[in-house]
This record gives sequence, structure tokens and C-alpha cells, in this order.
Amino acid sequence: MRPYKDTNVHVPVVPSYGPPEKSQLGFDHIYIIHHLGHPETLARMTNMLQLLKISAEFVPVLPVPEHQLPSPMVQSIENMLEWHTRHRIYRDMLEAGYKSALILDDSVDMELNIKTIMRAVHQNMPEGWDIFFPGHCGAFEKLQPKASAGLPALRLANMPICLHAHAVSRKGAKRIVANLRPSPTSSEVFNMAVMRLKERGVLQAYSLDTPVFAPRPALSAAAAAAPMPGADGRKKLRISAVDHLNTWNGKGVSVH
Repeated sequence: MRPYKDTNVHVPVVPSYGPPEKSQLGFDHIYIIHHLGHPETLARMTNMLQLLKISAEFVPVLPVPEHQLPSPMVQSIENMLEWHTRHRIYRDMLEAGYKSALILDDSVDMELNIKTIMRAVHQNMPEGWDIFFPGHCGAFEKLQPKASAGLPALRLANMPICLHAHAVSRKGAKRIVANLRPSPTSSEVFNMAVMRLKERGVLQAYSLDTPVFAPRPALSAAAAAAPMPGADGRKKLRISAVDHLNTWNGKGVSVH
């Protein structure tokens, strides 16, 4: 795992793991956003990476300098942190020369056969894509036009909304960085700012009609055994990697 290039940020110690055959699910790089103070999600994600032999870089949520703290009337601290962190990841991707990157929250669950799924996605993704949502909170993605005859699940994105699991091409990252400032200037949150770029035609966006990544916070034993309530929580994964880990560790699997 490559150290995150920001000397002002203390990165927590992440268990070192280098799978014999490293995989980034077909992307040049995978970034995993880690929220400091939640070691349980860090540990669970590390276990999933080991299970699936996936290589990734953990990125801590960047602290905001005191002089940049937002006014409560403009932006919450949480939204400011997310904006700074995600914008910095896109810039890091461009600086590193990556042609594509997958960006995940450390609390996501994923399909156990995610490698097979993503292989099919890459074989059928239209050229010129900017942003892709394999995980989302959209309610109408299934109603969107199909983007490929070879993979009916791949759609022109409607309103995916959430950014807990998305990928960007180099072109897409350039367009986001060019159109969104490093810090917000209004009360608009980062995910909706990205959606606005898609609506304006700045970003060529695609999604899967059924998410293959889903939010699943591990705040407690009970939370770890059930997906987060809400739009994506209702879209149960077919073969959950977290459930597989829980079974392996003797924790059992919840019934939905």
C-alpha cells in the first residue's frame, strides 16, 4: 500500500499486506477513505482486501486547517472534510499518472465475486467514460438506457447520488478538479456538486442497475451483521463479502 502523500496528515498504522497477485479490480489504483476514530471499519476492510487479494491505498480523512473551518451557515465540518479529502484524491490520482481509480469508503461491503463482476464491466464500458458508479443510492438506475448490449446491467447514470463506491477516469478526474474548487464556497455538499456536473453534461456517467458495493458500517456487532438502513441498504448484495467474513470468523450471518 502506497503511503498517502500528505506530510501534514498522521496516517494510522495499516496492517501490511501484499497479495501474491495484486489486483485493483481492473483500475490503475484503489483509494479507500478511512475515517479516523473507527478502527473497526479499517480492520474489516483490511480483512476483505486480504480475502479477495485486492491491493489498495488507505487515505485518512484530511483535517481542515483552523483558518479554513466553515461557518455553520455555509458548510458543516463533516461536509468540509469530505470535500477536501475527495478533491485531494482526484488531484493525487492526476499527479500519480493513473488512468483510472476506484474510490471506496472504508465502511462498504461488496459482492464476494467482485473481481468477476468488474472484469465484465471493463470489457463493456464505453470509451470516453468519466465517472462510474458500481455502488450508489439511486432509485431509478434500472429505468435508464442500457450502455452495452454485452452487459445489460451497465446503464447511463440517472442520479446515483452517493459516492461511497465510484470510479473515475483520468479525463473525469481532470474535469472534476477543473470545475470544483478545493474548498466549497456554498452549502452544496460534494456528492451533489458532482451530480450537478453530470446534469450539466460535464461528466459522462455510468452506473450498474443494481449496486455491487453497499454501505455497511461496523459500529457494533449488531451493525456489522446488517446493512445500513436506507436506499442502498434495501438493495441487498447477492453474496456479501462481509457475511462471508462473519461466517469464517464464527459470527454468523444475518437473515434479511
